Amino acid sequence: MAITADEVRTIAFPDSGFGRRGYAKHEVDTLIDRIVATLSDQDDLTAAEVHHSQFARPPIGKRGYDEKSVDEFLDRVEDTLLARTGVTGDAHHVPAARTESPAVTDVPTADIPVVNLPAADSAPGRSRDG
Repeated sequence: MAITADEVRTIAFPDSGFGRRGYAKHEVDTLIDRIVATLSDQDDLTAAEVHHSQFARPPIGKRGYDEKSVDEFLDRVEDTLLARTGVTGDAHHVPAARTESPAVTDVPTADIPVVNLPAADSAPGRSRDG
């Protein structure tokens, strides 16, 4: 379900739990302002920028926003921004590793040149002592 700029304007995150610092409120609030502007067509924040957002911790003794609540909300924002561009969430899916190697035996090993390098301690003009 797409999120609107009005919904983002009214979002309120709970404080982090006792003993947890959470995300720095001013940094999250700055991103929220950019999200509102983007959904109002006044900024160009991308889903990738939202996905890769990182927040500092608040000063010791202060509590920030609950990390899980912010992360879940930003996942919804990311989906909304992806939908606006017509790109699906799996568009950047990394394929699984190959189970078989491509054939590389077409070149006879006799045609591959062998390079013999001198040992590191026998390089001219160098000593181990620096």
